[in-house]
Amino acid sequence: MRYGLLSYLRCPECRDALACFVSREVSTAISPFVASTAERAPAAGHPFAPSGSFAATTSLTERLKALGGPPVPARNREAAVESGVLICGGCARWFPILESLPELLPDHLRDAARDAALLDTLAVGLPPDIRDALRAPGAGGAATDIGVHYKRAEIGIVSKLDNPSHFFGPGYLSPFNPGNTDFTLYLISLFGNVVKLLGVNGSSPREVILDSGCGYSWTTEWLAKSGFEVIGVDICRAYLEVGIRRIGESHPHLVVADVENLPIADACADAVLAYESFHHIPDRVKAMAGYARILKDGASVVLAEPGEDHETAAVSVDVMARFGILEKGMELEDVEGYIAGSPFGPPEQLWVMHASAAELERGINLPSAWRHSVFPGNVFRVRKDAARIAPAPDVSRSTLFSAPKDVDAAPSPSLDEDLRALHVRMTYEWSTEVRRLAAELRRTSGELAALKRSPFWRARRMCLRLMALFGSDRAGVALKSGT
Repeated sequence: MRYGLLSYLRCPECRDALACFVSREVSTAISPFVASTAERAPAAGHPFAPSGSFAATTSLTERLKALGGPPVPARNREAAVESGVLICGGCARWFPILESLPELLPDHLRDAARDAALLDTLAVGLPPDIRDALRAPGAGGAATDIGVHYKRAEIGIVSKLDNPSHFFGPGYLSPFNPGNTDFTLYLISLFGNVVKLLGVNGSSPREVILDSGCGYSWTTEWLAKSGFEVIGVDICRAYLEVGIRRIGESHPHLVVADVENLPIADACADAVLAYESFHHIPDRVKAMAGYARILKDGASVVLAEPGEDHETAAVSVDVMARFGILEKGMELEDVEGYIAGSPFGPPEQLWVMHASAAELERGINLPSAWRHSVFPGNVFRVRKDAARIAPAPDVSRSTLFSAPKDVDAAPSPSLDEDLRALHVRMTYEWSTEVRRLAAELRRTSGELAALKRSPFWRARRMCLRLMALFGSDRAGVALKSGT
């Protein structure tokens, strides 16, 4: 863990600042992809203890604040914390740093027995009174976590694998997939397009991006090498360990954490990217509220996610059955629900399309956008707007066409806006119905194809052929029509 990460970390339970007690420090080579002293000095007021020395003060908070002040910025490039303890002065919770990875999971997702044993190793040299004041992880929180079983399944995925090296093997080459050029190019081209939507361009020193659900961290790596200060977060430690082994000691900031309980400081991020990861999150309203909290006003969240058919795909059904991980895609109306109650403007859905000049002249409507989209999934962007609160979705959109309200009312100065809103709503409803009918047609076609492959259908065709041989006109017509 780089010392600069302390500027952004907070307790996932009470959101207070964290002190770092270092058990083992390692020197690192200077990397051009790690922030230097001039580029970003850690914010003042974040405790730091490379030597483990404590002043004799009366409260835990005061003791932690007396650890020596903010870190020396130069050490962010010269050294890193390999193991240690992060201590919250507000609630006295502690969190381990193991093999350069800080783990800041909420209490109910931690392995309390493992952590209790770790403390004896990681906190050697910690003053006894500080050690006694530390709070052990509790069991609270599980009852209110609607997706706790999904999260525990992801955290413990290694235990469900017959061959972990085979399962994690692709992570050492991410995003490249030998033998699957199409998928490799899909990942790279999708990333290249969505990164433009983040609203960051390197114009200010070390813009901060949260890479939410970063997995093997190749997106985190590429963003860091592009000049951004990136914090990659994932609930599964195993994925991040693979990423560190692939990238090496110059890896960007990586944190084991729950996206629904982000251990990140308020208003510190310039953008949030969820690249094919948000569809694994159970409580998406809570996750979006967390994004809003850590984002600066005007900053964006970009979601690159599969559509609503994702959870019914054979591969998704298999993953959910074998590993217990949530696989649930989303559409625009879903995103509207996720941001309800949070300070966000209306969500945008964006496409990258192949379209001819003639098609552009005729105009691109929503069905055309879906038909010509380069990517099979959906891309959404929402911007934080501190001056507004996103409303709940309009449930009246359940019908295909709805009559405008107050049609007899006198025209108002906002008539153009009202007509535009009505046009958008009706177009959306029409396109949703078209998509529903298309999905129903695909499903019916699949059922018919399966029926035609059945023994009954083959026997029926044999009977029709026999009837046709004996001169039955009806059988001949049936055979020619394919029925």
